[in-house]
Formats: sequence, C-alpha cells, structure tokens
Amino acid sequence: LLVEELGEAAEPVRGEIDLIIEQIYRIKRIIDELLQYARPGGSSGEGELVDVNETIKRTLPLVRHLRKVRNFELVLEPGNVPSVEFSGSELQQVLVNLITNAVHALPEEGGRIEIATEPWEKKGCVIHVRDNGAGIDPERLDQLFNPFFTTRREGEGTGLGLSVSYGLVRRYGGNITVRSTAGIGSCFSVWLLREAALVEDEETLAVQLHSMERHAAG
Repeated sequence: LLVEELGEAAEPVRGEIDLIIEQIYRIKRIIDELLQYARPGGSSGEGELVDVNETIKRTLPLVRHLRKVRNFELVLEPGNVPSVEFSGSELQQVLVNLITNAVHALPEEGGRIEIATEPWEKKGCVIHVRDNGAGIDPERLDQLFNPFFTTRREGEGTGLGLSVSYGLVRRYGGNITVRSTAGIGSCFSVWLLREAALVEDEETLAVQLHSMERHAAG
C-alpha cells in the first residue's frame, strides 16, 4: 500500500521500504516462534546454508535505532568461517536479541560492543558478542535462559529474548554460552553447526558443552 500510494516518489526511500517489508515478515516469524514456544513439539524453522558474516552485516541496520538508547561503538571482527545450516531470519533474530541486551548493559559513555566470528574446530563456527557493560552476577548466570527472567529494570524487557534465542539455536543442534564478570562486561557465544543436528537429550548436550568450553579456553 505504501509503494502504491507513493508511486515514483517511493524511489528515494526504496531501500527503507524494502527493509520495512522484510522486517514485517520477520515479525510474523517471531510471533510464530512465540506460539511455537507456547506449544512445543514441532519446528517451524527451515534450515538453509547461511553465510554467517554476511548475515551479521545485514543485521546491523536493524539495531541502528539502539543508538538512541546508548551512544556506543560497534566493532566487527569477522573470521574465516564456513557457512552453517540454519535459518537466516532466525539467526538475525538471535543477533538482534543479543545486541539489544548488550546495549542495555552498556555504560552511559564509552560503550563498546564487539562481534567476532571464528571457526569451531571442524564442526562449524562461533559468534561472540562482547560488551563492556555492567556484567552479570554469578548467581544469576544459570537463570539467564529461563523464560521471563530479565536483568533489566521493570518494564524494559519481557525476559523472553534469550529464552527464545536459546531455543532457536538448540533446534539446529547449536548452543549459546555466556561468560561474564560484574562491572567488566559479558560475552555471549553462539555455537553453530556446519550441518544441523537436533540435540534431544541432556547427555549429548553436556558433551557438546564440554567441547565448546575447551575451545573457548584454548
């Protein structure tokens, strides 16, 4: 309707209009995921080969408005990583959630967010989202991925972002881990498999977690 109404006058803002349309469909998928969260048992996502570094670049315009919340520096450190079997729109959703959380944790001045990618052995790749924000108390780390848990002030968040993001990544056999030091900052790491393999039991998850922790420590 917007394109029809504006006609040729839409051309100067064609990029913004296309972005609006793209994100309307992303919002629809988010709603679908929330419904899926409420009634688990199936998967609405479809895997595809995703260029991780390119997806990160395409996500950045979606978080530009966050500079109204905090004035921060955003640094990209792309590594030489393989494509992974995932959903491009769902990976964008995960990244937007992590970047948004990072922004809300930043100091009023001198905020910095780093997004880096690196290979994960021969299994896939890792995306690190680091910030120099307030950090998270150790006793709260285990609750981060619980639904409706939030470290923000009342009214600033639903507490579903990390839980839904975790569910999206786990669906394809990956994982999200976090390291944080109160007063120094946090690093959320998204582990993505080159070939998706849904993990259905906690024993397998524990093995993968150990592999991820060894990689991170090394």
